[in-house]
Amino acid sequence: MALLTDLLKKAPQSIKDKYKIKIREKAIERVKEKIIKHNKKIEDYSDEEMEAMIAEAESGLNDDVKKGLLTALLVAAGIEIIAGG
Repeated sequence: MALLTDLLKKAPQSIKDKYKIKIREKAIERVKEKIIKHNKKIEDYSDEEMEAMIAEAESGLNDDVKKGLLTALLVAAGIEIIAGG
């Protein structure tokens, strides 16, 4: 699953920054949803706890992106094989 890492290494810094910002924003949204789901408030958690939850959500999002990329590549390869490539 080094595909995402390889792509990010080759990408310009501005793309890397945008990717990281989007992942972070989505992770924060997921953590907020989880907090609300458990009838808690953000203030109920320390900065360290929040950071840990956000880091965990970021990791999950990165895994989702990797799976999506792999699926897309497999589909593309399958279409190529079927089309006689």
